[in-house]
Amino acid sequence: MPLHFISPLISFLLLYQSSAVSTDNQPKPYEEAEAYEVYSAILPTEWPWRVANAKSLVIQSETKGYEMCLLPEAESEEIIGPAISEYVKLNEKTWLLQERLNIEKPYKFITSDGLKIVFEHGDWEKFGKQYPGSGGWIELSAVGFNADKTVAVVYMGHHCGGLCGGGGFHVLQKKDGKWAPLTWKGSSCSWES
Repeated sequence: MPLHFISPLISFLLLYQSSAVSTDNQPKPYEEAEAYEVYSAILPTEWPWRVANAKSLVIQSETKGYEMCLLPEAESEEIIGPAISEYVKLNEKTWLLQERLNIEKPYKFITSDGLKIVFEHGDWEKFGKQYPGSGGWIELSAVGFNADKTVAVVYMGHHCGGLCGGGGFHVLQKKDGKWAPLTWKGSSCSWES
């Protein structure tokens, strides 16, 4: 093969290889079916639904982990410790949420890039026009479970204005086929603005 054909071929292969590497950094679909049951159980407790009476929800499509701050006492460690460990492991990377929520309100996903575009000038008015009646947007982490998927740890937050928002952890237990808050001993954290 003549030398003048080799150089473009090598350039093409290097370009193809680098583009293949960059797609590996894209979030993978979050396929854990039980996680969507957990999300469906906690979303009605979040501010946009409960206080703002949102007509539809806007949810960030990429998972967003929050630094682990649950500190269970010894008697609760055995119960929720494995779910905390899995939460930490899963949220080392970002996942792409799927349209699998079973909730009474309509919802839409917005990407982090979409949020950047809407808020390039910190424009909540623009967001309100684009997503009327939403009460802002919600962010969800990947869900950490214990081995038999009867205990779950998840972070959920919301953003509703320049100085309006909050978030925190939910610890749930599956009883009789439904996810409900789990009473445990220890300390947690949350944020609010």
